[in-house]
Amino acid sequence: REKSEKLMLDVHTKGKAVVSTGPREKMEIDTEALQGYGLWATFQKDI
Repeated sequence: REKSEKLMLDVHTKGKAVVSTGPREKMEIDTEALQGYGLWATFQKDI
């Protein structure tokens, strides 16, 4: 619950939050899952 509240506040105050990290294939799956719930989600490579 604490983690979800922190993510919610990050999105509310900063406009975005990192909710998942890992290999590209996993991030594509996670992104599609979030979008399936009607959430706006993208992924990007760390630089």
